[in-house]
Amino acid sequence: MALFTRNSKRIEAERLAETHAAFDELGHRSLAGVMPISDIVWREHVKVAGRVKALRIQPWAEQIASLELTLADSTGGVTVVFMGRRTLGGVKLGTHLVVDGMASEHHGLLTILNPAYQLLPRQVTLPF
Repeated sequence: MALFTRNSKRIEAERLAETHAAFDELGHRSLAGVMPISDIVWREHVKVAGRVKALRIQPWAEQIASLELTLADSTGGVTVVFMGRRTLGGVKLGTHLVVDGMASEHHGLLTILNPAYQLLPRQVTLPF
């Protein structure tokens, strides 16, 4: 019986190590080129990662709704706007997200409009 328990523990440990390695590889590939939110410069192409801290649907212009979210890391936060969207699949409060787009200003706030985005599992450690 001890042999069977020992083998199952070994197999479980190997599977856990493989899972951690897969998440590390995913994080390494997804977070390549990510910069801290505090280093964003207006009118520059940026790639940032963080956690969704706030979500709201705002009218952008007449008859156009937009989904606005606040993406934050340990250095600061940025408003991310998805024009013409009311939802994004999988995006909710606390979601880890990488966004890639042009930094701009809207109503005096640092904003990224219609960026490319990638959802990250919570097991991937954010760099900032």
